[in-house]
Amino acid sequence: MRLFPPHRIRAFACCLLIGVLPTVVGCGGTSSSTASSKAKAPPLSVTAVTAETRTVPDKRMYPGNSQAIREAVLVARIEGYLEQRLFEEGTEVSTDDLLFVIEQPPYQASVLSAQGALVEARAQQTYAMIEFERNEPLVSSGAISASEWDQIVANLEVADGGVAMAEANLIQAEINFSYTEVRAPYDGRMGQRFVDVGNLVGPGTNEQLAELVVLDPMRVVFEPAATEASDFLAAWQGGRAKVPVSLSFASHGRSTPEVFEGTLDLFDNTADTTTSTVLARAQFPNPQGTILPGTYATVTVTLGSLGSCVVIPDESIYTDPQYSYVWVIEKDAISRVNITAGVRWKGLRVVTGISAGAVVVTAAKPSSLRQGLKVTPTVESIDAWIADQKKANSSISSSGASSSKGAGS
Repeated sequence: MRLFPPHRIRAFACCLLIGVLPTVVGCGGTSSSTASSKAKAPPLSVTAVTAETRTVPDKRMYPGNSQAIREAVLVARIEGYLEQRLFEEGTEVSTDDLLFVIEQPPYQASVLSAQGALVEARAQQTYAMIEFERNEPLVSSGAISASEWDQIVANLEVADGGVAMAEANLIQAEINFSYTEVRAPYDGRMGQRFVDVGNLVGPGTNEQLAELVVLDPMRVVFEPAATEASDFLAAWQGGRAKVPVSLSFASHGRSTPEVFEGTLDLFDNTADTTTSTVLARAQFPNPQGTILPGTYATVTVTLGSLGSCVVIPDESIYTDPQYSYVWVIEKDAISRVNITAGVRWKGLRVVTGISAGAVVVTAAKPSSLRQGLKVTPTVESIDAWIADQKKANSSISSSGASSSKGAGS
């Protein structure tokens, strides 16, 4: 076996090392170049708004349901066959309009009978009075016995009682006769009838005839938390102050709800023990009668002012299972800041945890945001953001209206 001198082995090793180094350096150089390209990725473009202070009204929103200010089920108070229905279902009626007629002859006969009984009772009363006046002078002379006189006095009192009873019977007969005509107790709109002409009606038998409701004005009922009672009572002042209430009703075929303005007319004096809520009620004009009882509404109550508050767009607030937070931009990098979100107002949200002047991200892909991310922000004011939202909503409404017209044609 041939052995190489030591100086030849060292020379060969140096050549081998020199050949390998470019490859190693080349691999290292490629990795370093890739990392450098990633580190130099362009900043993320985001839209941002500067937090500002605004005087914010204390507006609170609740779900509610409309309620008729007057609602009555017309009933048959006497028994008989229904002879007439004098209204069309769904039409407006006025106070004292005749709506139903129940068979009258039996009750008319009862009135005539009671009138006759009253005439007879008065005749007996007249005779008893004549007997009393005729015999009264004879008492002192002893011409009649005490027993006879007592009988005369008793006859007069019985006759007086008979007249009173006959008068009462006549009144009752006339009342029953009046019940044969069912009239509207107030102006309102008739609903569906519950019986038809020819049906036997009366207490316990087809008692309910129809329903009458007043649609203008209308009420809405809602239930604030009992913890809000002090705020409501301070604003309402027991009914002496007007608390404005705005009511939004969804309208089929419209992109925007139908809005009515009213005032608070009741904040109840007890809380529901099962829900810890208090019944509240507002009244509003409904001149066209388009809102019916039982319609769902979004109720917004204005209880004064919250004063000067820091506000940001509601859409700039993110949430996780524990916190609400925003991404604040400082030196072209974002950082997460936990906040407490308060009331919502005109698409803005009252917040604590950041100060006026803070720049918060409003439009960006949430999954792309992370702590320390470099960004290129397009910053606008609150007023500019509100104007942009109005334009966007107007564009949506216009396209929705065009779609509806197209579908209709």
